[in-house]
Amino acid sequence: MQVIKAISISDRKGVRKKNRDTALFKENFGLEDDAHGGEWHRQVSFLAQESINFMREKGLDVVAGNFAENITTEGIDLVTLTVGAHLQIGSAEIVISQLGKICHNPCAIYHQAGDCVMPREGIFGVVLKGGRINVGDKIKVLESISSSAAIIATKKDEELYGKLLRNKINTKRNPAFIRFDSLSNKHSTLDDILKDLTDTQHIDDIIIFDPAGHCGLALAGYEKAQNQADVYTKANSTIYYLRAAEDLHLP
Repeated sequence: MQVIKAISISDRKGVRKKNRDTALFKENFGLEDDAHGGEWHRQVSFLAQESINFMREKGLDVVAGNFAENITTEGIDLVTLTVGAHLQIGSAEIVISQLGKICHNPCAIYHQAGDCVMPREGIFGVVLKGGRINVGDKIKVLESISSSAAIIATKKDEELYGKLLRNKINTKRNPAFIRFDSLSNKHSTLDDILKDLTDTQHIDDIIIFDPAGHCGLALAGYEKAQNQADVYTKANSTIYYLRAAEDLHLP
């Protein structure tokens, strides 16, 4: 049976979460009172109890919530889900927005065990419909698959032009979520970000906003779309390279 094994919440980031019997999903936020909630694409995190059991077998004394996951599941193979898939838990509905994560700085769990399962087997979601959930609630994988979008830019450009770009994307595509990946992060390069978005996350529409023109060469290895300037494709992803927000023209 696919169920919630544990619910865990913390009031600040970077710490192990504490278990609760019940919690409230808030639409486009995450879990009420949880530090990871907010208007972004990683509002709620999931990790399977089976993954935690694997770490325990390696000798680590860990329980649900220790990997900073919000929802510990049982009986569901999380790693087989795809970005855009929908989960129903009680009256709440969540769309999967990210598979795994890149940890630039190893956490305390990694240092204790020499490994951490969350970056490989944890997943993240956005709350489309809120509702109260309880330990033991059934988790249903729905047939719905939603589209997704990503904006790659510096934090400064996202602050200046992010709203305009999001409005354009929502008008044409109405994706379940729009994620933002920062070029300002010293640990991330455009090559790494694009590889993750196309090869792992399989994001449908990817917008590279680059007013300074520093990133164009990174697209040299991508296939150029026919009859469309500065539009590239890889697998199921379409990449739009912009020098100005007004240049975004989604078909």
